[in-house]
Amino acid sequence: MPMPAQSVRPKGAVMYRTRVLGQACGIVAAASLLMLLSGCSSRSAESAEDSADFAEAQVRTFDVSTLASGELQARDRVELRSKVERPTTVVEIVPEGSRVEAGDVLVRLNSDEIKRDIEEQELQLAEAQLNLEAAETAYDIQVSDNAANLRKAKLKVDLARLTLEQWAKGDKVKKLKELQTAIEKASRDLDRLKEKKAKSDELYEKKFISYDEWKRDEIALLEAEARFETTRLDMDVYVNYQMKRDEAQKKSDLAEAEKELERVRQANEINLKNKDSARQNRSVQLSRRKERLAEYRKQLEACTITAPKAGLVVYGSTAQRDNWRWQSEGPISVGRQIHNNDLLITLPDTSEMIASVKVHESMAGRVRPGQHAVITIEAAGGLTLGGTVESIGLLAENGGWRDPNRREYTVRIAVDSDGQGEKLKPSMRCQAEIILGTVHDALSVPVQSVFSDGPVRYVLVPDGPRLARRPVMLGRRSDLYAEIIQGLDEGQPVLVREPKAGEIIEEPWDPEELARAGYGVDEEGKPFVRNARRRGGPGGPAATRHGGRRGAGGAKMAGDKPGGDNMNTPTD
Repeated sequence: MPMPAQSVRPKGAVMYRTRVLGQACGIVAAASLLMLLSGCSSRSAESAEDSADFAEAQVRTFDVSTLASGELQARDRVELRSKVERPTTVVEIVPEGSRVEAGDVLVRLNSDEIKRDIEEQELQLAEAQLNLEAAETAYDIQVSDNAANLRKAKLKVDLARLTLEQWAKGDKVKKLKELQTAIEKASRDLDRLKEKKAKSDELYEKKFISYDEWKRDEIALLEAEARFETTRLDMDVYVNYQMKRDEAQKKSDLAEAEKELERVRQANEINLKNKDSARQNRSVQLSRRKERLAEYRKQLEACTITAPKAGLVVYGSTAQRDNWRWQSEGPISVGRQIHNNDLLITLPDTSEMIASVKVHESMAGRVRPGQHAVITIEAAGGLTLGGTVESIGLLAENGGWRDPNRREYTVRIAVDSDGQGEKLKPSMRCQAEIILGTVHDALSVPVQSVFSDGPVRYVLVPDGPRLARRPVMLGRRSDLYAEIIQGLDEGQPVLVREPKAGEIIEEPWDPEELARAGYGVDEEGKPFVRNARRRGGPGGPAATRHGGRRGAGGAKMAGDKPGGDNMNTPTD
């Protein structure tokens, strides 16, 4: 006889589920015994009243949970990436899965090119050092040359100024004095010769002197007049021309010397700047050579990767197995080409593990930090550990190309290793049962006993040799039990299997039974869900969204639609 499909259970049942299953089996056995004592055995062979097929509605306490699968991750892990800036290859690598201590060599990368670069850079560094020393010497020489050139230029200015002062206060005055003296002397000689000529004229008229003597006096007078005019002309020429020319020349020499001094200063400044710039450039080149050499040496050190702490060796290709590159190139091995920042090895701390599981978006809104969970790790021999929900992902993730319409949230659960951390490794598959809540002292039935017909949820109860539909209003549910809010009494037997053809009494819904279960009937005679209250007090909203499956005769069983319809969703 086929049974209704039930929610998938993890292999290796958890302890609290084992307890609940034991209770359920006890309930079924008790119900069977009750039916036998009440005359169940008197029914016909065609009746569906086999005692194993029924269970009583009972008041019980049960947990509401959801299942999620994923993998283990280390809370803390050290990622060791390639810091070599150029592509290189693996020369040596420690076997994956090894446990290493701090300081152990994990990976050696090919460093031949880097060593050649270091040798070349050392030569360039020595050359740069010599160039800097030459530039500093040239700078010092330029400083000395500048001082000498400046002294020469200043000396020329001083000499030109002294020459101008010498001429203005000495040579010019002396020259004017000489010219003035010459004029005065020529004037006195002229006056004397004029007197002498006048006397010679008187004496010549009286025939006291000869014609020759008179003529000599006349010639002497003419010469004196000429000398007087010459001295006056010399004065005019000097004052009007020579003196001005000498003054202009002396001032020009001074101005030119001053300009030359300024040119020397500017040339000194430019030359010194050039030498200083060359010195600074050489210094920068030397610094860059040193930095590059230090970087090459650092790159050489980066070719040897050691463990910063003790831990378990996990290859980067394993930690990033979803990466298309690692999938295409395979695991890291000797000869493998490595690029900058490639993840080579991770050292997870297995003492604190996290279970990263995927929860369907329909359930993610009800998972809260702090909720307890039971985690089963099949790879560790079915090890079952406790845990606590730490966080829920902010964004949903799709199912990839295989199932793009699926939306799931990542839930991180802190695993209580309970001293068994050595058995756990990252990436181990695990299944987590997250306890969403607990239903206390609620009337409930096994989930496989609930069927659906449109919006109406119902159970099948014995009615003579056949089965009658009894509408009920559901509340919170787990994988095992569904809370009955309205429509059913405690102790009422309900069918817990798929009904056979002809077992169900086919008749329309009784409005009174619908009303008793919290349903109503609209103008077209179709049932709908009214607001319902839970047993034991107000405030429990009715569950209005239910999935299910069709039983015999078109009955839809409420446990068929996974995730959905809220068979695992409590209404809090």
